[in-house]
Amino acid sequence: MASQQKQTSFFDKSFSDTKTSDYQLFLQLSKSGLSYTIFNTQTNTYIGFESFLFNDVYNDYSILNPLNQVIEQTPLFKKSFSKFVVSYVNNRSTLIPKPLYKADELKKYHLFNFAEQEEDVYLSDFVLNLSAYNIYSIPDFIVNTFKNIDNFTFHHFSTALIEASLLHAKKSSALSLIDVHVLPQSFQIISVKNQTLELYNSFNYQTSEDFIYYLLFVLNQLNTKGNEATIRLTGEVDKNSAIYDMLYKYIQTIEFCETPNELKYSYVFEQTQKHYHYALFNQYLCE
Repeated sequence: MASQQKQTSFFDKSFSDTKTSDYQLFLQLSKSGLSYTIFNTQTNTYIGFESFLFNDVYNDYSILNPLNQVIEQTPLFKKSFSKFVVSYVNNRSTLIPKPLYKADELKKYHLFNFAEQEEDVYLSDFVLNLSAYNIYSIPDFIVNTFKNIDNFTFHHFSTALIEASLLHAKKSSALSLIDVHVLPQSFQIISVKNQTLELYNSFNYQTSEDFIYYLLFVLNQLNTKGNEATIRLTGEVDKNSAIYDMLYKYIQTIEFCETPNELKYSYVFEQTQKHYHYALFNQYLCE
């Protein structure tokens, strides 16, 4: 049976579970685990973080057991936050331009790219800097797990990634930007040209060879040579990983994304690599 184990837990000394109405909680859920961070809206500061590893999870349904364990064992989730945002990680999302969007046709848009699943609940996020909607599905049994939590909303994790890339390109006046977000068995690639989204796609991989094959294929489709590309890395990757070693052979410049500099982080975050949780820390961009 699938299970969970706590990996990391740290909170600023200013954190108080009696002041949660001043806090926002951002949570990211995937087959590999759950992580959440606490944001103090009064000081614009992240002040807490916990992560849990899920074991023996092979499909969406097997997420339920470890997820329920975490919810039951985390008294904080029973508190009322000003905002409780659940970011769901899967590869089932589709971008639709705002002029074509109709709120009652989410299923139709989703079925352009994905087969229907009986348990699908269809949702959408507005991507402000793209003027488009991100259409996605979450299984109903996952949605129902959070129904007793106050002030919660769902987002797709890719919405924050896309918003963050577009915002960075705009602020830095970048003519070309390629961001790669790495997860244990998939990666997401975002290409921005002239402050406009050129590509968002997701690929599953098993080995670092698979990873580099798909990445170089995409770069070729974008008419970008590996020895000319600058890749900004986010997610679960570091300089000691096999993926980084493989990238280093083919990509001219590799950078790790910085966390949003509009916000502040408690000293307790010095013990973590914040680019690992880049999508989580950028959830504040999703409204």
